Amino acid sequence: MKIIYFAWLKNITGKDQEIIKNVNLKDVKSLKKFIIKKYPKLKIHFEEKNLIRVAINLKYTNINIKLNQNDEIAFFPQVSGG
Repeated sequence: MKIIYFAWLKNITGKDQEIIKNVNLKDVKSLKKFIIKKYPKLKIHFEEKNLIRVAINLKYTNINIKLNQNDEIAFFPQVSGG
């Protein structure tokens, strides 16, 4: 699974992307829990509703979508401005 981090998520993780192998993650919700264990500073951000958007294979989705080992998952912080 390829995980991509955008904007300030890159600063917290220290990387813009990573490959996760040999981990049984059934959906985006379980992936978020896995990432929070790896990067505890993301917990507050991932738990806040609608702060982080998720795309699987270039399509925005929700946390209940099932994952496959070959998926590309991107996390986008909410964008604001005027």
